Amino acid sequence: MRRSRAYLSQFSTNQLHLRNPWVVTFFAFSYPGFGNLLLHRYAKAFILILWEIFINNQAKVNLAIMYTMQGHFDTAKAVINERWFILYVGIYMYAIWDSYRSTIDLNKQYLLADREDALLFPIKMGTWDTNYLDKRVPWMALAWSVLIPGLGHLYVHKVISGLFIFGYTIAIVYYSHLPEAIHDTLIGDFEHSKQIINMQWCLYLPSIYTFIFYDAYVSAVEQNKLFEKEQSQFLRSNYREHGLQLSQLLKVDKMLVVATFDQSIYLELAITSIEQLGIPRNNLHAFPMDKWREPRKPFDSIHSADGFSMLDLAAILGTCFMLLGAIYGFELDWGPILWGIIGALFGIGLGIGIKFLMAKKSKFGIRNITSEVVLMIQCETTHWDSVKKILWENTALGISTVGETARIS
Repeated sequence: MRRSRAYLSQFSTNQLHLRNPWVVTFFAFSYPGFGNLLLHRYAKAFILILWEIFINNQAKVNLAIMYTMQGHFDTAKAVINERWFILYVGIYMYAIWDSYRSTIDLNKQYLLADREDALLFPIKMGTWDTNYLDKRVPWMALAWSVLIPGLGHLYVHKVISGLFIFGYTIAIVYYSHLPEAIHDTLIGDFEHSKQIINMQWCLYLPSIYTFIFYDAYVSAVEQNKLFEKEQSQFLRSNYREHGLQLSQLLKVDKMLVVATFDQSIYLELAITSIEQLGIPRNNLHAFPMDKWREPRKPFDSIHSADGFSMLDLAAILGTCFMLLGAIYGFELDWGPILWGIIGALFGIGLGIGIKFLMAKKSKFGIRNITSEVVLMIQCETTHWDSVKKILWENTALGISTVGETARIS
């Protein structure tokens, strides 16, 4: 195979999957380097992100944006440093252009790799860490990212991104005096909160925060899909006989057990446990089901993900309204902290609402997937109790028997 869909290292899972170029472009627009970070192009992303914080602080771009949005145009002109600002513009535009171009190119590479059905390797072990494909809950990745930036990425084993994001965000939070401002806001001392907070540093956070939870969520969704692709390849290669006839399964001297499973690691645990009973591999037949993608589900879960993300527009609008809330909150009674949170919640809620209405209008309904893999086992009647116990212990969705087996309770 010429192309690979994914590469597992000890510290990260780098994979190709379809992305919306405009979503990636928006994150590059909101913070140079984030578009490349979404694409797992870490070297370029870290260079642009570190350049952004250096040049933005030298040019005082964030303060100029804040005063401009508040209508204090003379103050905005006075605060900005023209010598550094000219250097800022070129790299900023490059980050936006490169993110859009790279997304389109990588989407083409993914389509070619997917058509080649390149082999995937589910585990990478090394001295420092072990990385493996498994299903993870997308909303759990989001929740950990909201609680502490970087933890969601560690949950999906994107250690490189998680470590960088954790250290980078903590530094920005420290220099912005955000913890003290939050404390003053919570006790109602809004004026002191405005006085101590450093808005040049604080205005980085809306873009960072919404990007972090979006990227962690999408990474969990796409890694779940990658796990399913790899497991389907394995089952088709090892537990599917070409030219198998139904009559071959219904042998008089054998019982046939049929079970259905969600795709998870429990399925492979069940298969290997059954093999340990002495049932040969050629008596086990696994049939991964091709999933019908329409109608789509508005929310992804650990069991299913169709790529129709409810969070892309929510992340975009959350970034915008959180930024506006922080800027205008500096001149309102409750201060930038509360208004930033209110703006973020409003933007996220608005984005999810719009996406939900779009899904409903497009007749993308909710469909529950009852099973993803059908497992058929030919065995002796003496094995029935052990096989049934193994299947139930490994989360089989349902079990049935055929022919002589129907008389066995």
